[in-house]
Amino acid sequence: MLFWKTENKIKPKREFYSKIKEYYVGLSDNQIPIDLLNQIISKVTDEIYSDYKRFWKQYPKSRKRYSTLKMDDIEHPSVYFMITDFLNEKGISKSREYSKILFKMNDEEFDKHLDYKDWYETK
Repeated sequence: MLFWKTENKIKPKREFYSKIKEYYVGLSDNQIPIDLLNQIISKVTDEIYSDYKRFWKQYPKSRKRYSTLKMDDIEHPSVYFMITDFLNEKGISKSREYSKILFKMNDEEFDKHLDYKDWYETK
């Protein structure tokens, strides 16, 4: 009997979306309008999936790592930066409040996030 080695494949985008949605819906606890939350979930999914696809090709030895969503990646500063920019671009009046919910931060931690974002983008 022959056993063919199956190459790792990146999971379908819908699997990333459903995990990301479950995560953010749980965090938001109905405190963020669902339409806005869905936009954030789609944006985060698009960004992370695109990165995974690129890394999957770029780092063949790490294909297993980039074939399935690692939930820690949702809490990466680049994802926080993207959400912060998205809320600001949309002119959301409660962007600070919503960000603190999604990032699991208090006021002091969120201020540090904004300082770090500013430092990172202007270094």
